[in-house]
Amino acid sequence: MLKIKFLLVCTLCSTICAAQQSLVLHDVISTAQKSSPSYYRAQSQALNSMYAYRYFRSGQMPQLVLGLDNNSSFLGQTVEVQQPNGVVEFRRRSTSVTSVGLGLRQQVPWTGGVFSVRSDLTRNDQFSPDSRKSFLATPFSIRYDQPSIMYNAYRWAQKISPLLYEESKRQYIEDLEKVALDASDFFFRALGAQVQVKILQLNVENTDTLYKISKGRYDLGRIAENELLQIELSLLNARNDLDQALVTKEIAYQELKRFLNMPKDAEIDLVQPNTIPLFDVPLDKAVVESATNRQAVLSFRRRRLEAEQSVAQARGSNGYEFNLGATLGRSNNGDMLKTAYSGGDVQQNLSVGVSIPIMDWGRARNRVRQAKANRDLAEIDIQQDERFFEQEVFLQTQQFNIQKRLVASAAKADTIAQLRYEITKQRYLIGKISITDLNLAQQEKDQNSRGYINALLSFWNAYYTVRRLTLYDFEKSEKIRYEFIDK
Repeated sequence: MLKIKFLLVCTLCSTICAAQQSLVLHDVISTAQKSSPSYYRAQSQALNSMYAYRYFRSGQMPQLVLGLDNNSSFLGQTVEVQQPNGVVEFRRRSTSVTSVGLGLRQQVPWTGGVFSVRSDLTRNDQFSPDSRKSFLATPFSIRYDQPSIMYNAYRWAQKISPLLYEESKRQYIEDLEKVALDASDFFFRALGAQVQVKILQLNVENTDTLYKISKGRYDLGRIAENELLQIELSLLNARNDLDQALVTKEIAYQELKRFLNMPKDAEIDLVQPNTIPLFDVPLDKAVVESATNRQAVLSFRRRRLEAEQSVAQARGSNGYEFNLGATLGRSNNGDMLKTAYSGGDVQQNLSVGVSIPIMDWGRARNRVRQAKANRDLAEIDIQQDERFFEQEVFLQTQQFNIQKRLVASAAKADTIAQLRYEITKQRYLIGKISITDLNLAQQEKDQNSRGYINALLSFWNAYYTVRRLTLYDFEKSEKIRYEFIDK
């Protein structure tokens, strides 16, 4: 019977352990970078930028367009027809006009104009009052359209769009490193709540034991009632603190599981890291890698280009306009399709539009001045952002380099506080010190235990912050790269 009970207990313990998932820091970060909502958000933003760049690139390629247009009045319509003598009469007619065209067009990057080659065919059918048909064919025509020579938006897009795309690729890496930083923060906050519960559970057990011992000593008249009441009050406070800590732990667990996109009823247990990477980050190396890898560096360059683009656009919109359109081809018409495609006349068309402002009361000049002022303001903002960029790298690098010493100091303080509490408790049990000294030792023990967890939190936050600011793995001495999967 005892053997059966033992087997049942072992089976139950195995089931509970299997159901509970132990999580270490690196597993949490790996999960967050593969399945968290933050990961999917970063991936969606990267996809959006990639498709925008592909859309721009496709616009640089020749575009083949087939157009079909049909203007029919099969049931007939009444139209105005002006007679030779000037009198307008209303006549009933039924017609169909169908046009089809195939065109190849290409944007010209140096000028911003559009060069196109087309072939068009139009069929005209008249059903009433007379029945007849005719064709108009333009087998081949060449056209060039130049909307303006003052401002070439296409040339500016060629400069800015590749920068935007390269920014998005670097931003994707930064976003995933930000996911790692957030995962570390959630992990250690949940771990801190978990450790706090264990501390308070132990405090409740120790205080309950002390209360029972003190109650016996009080019954023997060895301690005063005031000391017994103080221990009883400490036990009540410890139980209240434990209840509150359990709620805080559950909240921290739920936030971690929500961040990792885990089921809310998943049983987890966090494993405290026992080691930390022992290396220093050279400041000069951090500055170089940050200036080479970060998205912000490209952003500074793009923002300057966009400011210059605004000035160029203001200059191009100064009221002086020169529009050019030219067409060269051959067309013919006839009652039969074969006739329409034989011979024909050369079609030439040239249209030139010029607009010169005579009096605009300084409108164009002030618009250019405004654009230049905005460019100067943008330059000031960019320079400030560059200084903050460099300062942030410097401060976070220094912060990381001192965190190892702080963690070691916190670990030693935690060990000393634990040892001091055990010694103080033993001295209290033999009546050498008062309950006040024991409470102070317990408070220092709890404070240093929490301090060690907070030191670990600060270290790993600094670790992943430096990675995010430099996009460089100093532990492996290599640039950080993530494979981006195109859906």
